[in-house]
Amino acid sequence: MLSTEEKSYCSLCDNITQHYVVLVRKQHKKHEKNAESFWKGFFAGWFLGPFIASMDEFERHSICSVCGMKKVED
Repeated sequence: MLSTEEKSYCSLCDNITQHYVVLVRKQHKKHEKNAESFWKGFFAGWFLGPFIASMDEFERHSICSVCGMKKVED
């Protein structure tokens, strides 16, 4: 889990506020088999490069420091 801070607009506060940004690894689907997941990651890493392929496995959670509203971006 990686975290940082940034200023961005909060729709609940209706103002630009300080936000905590946390990168969270996505949960794998229950029905996806390990071999299927392996080959999907292998080819994505081969074509796109390991860094870009691994970024597809994270969600970006932005949490307002004033009101606590959380926004999840895929």
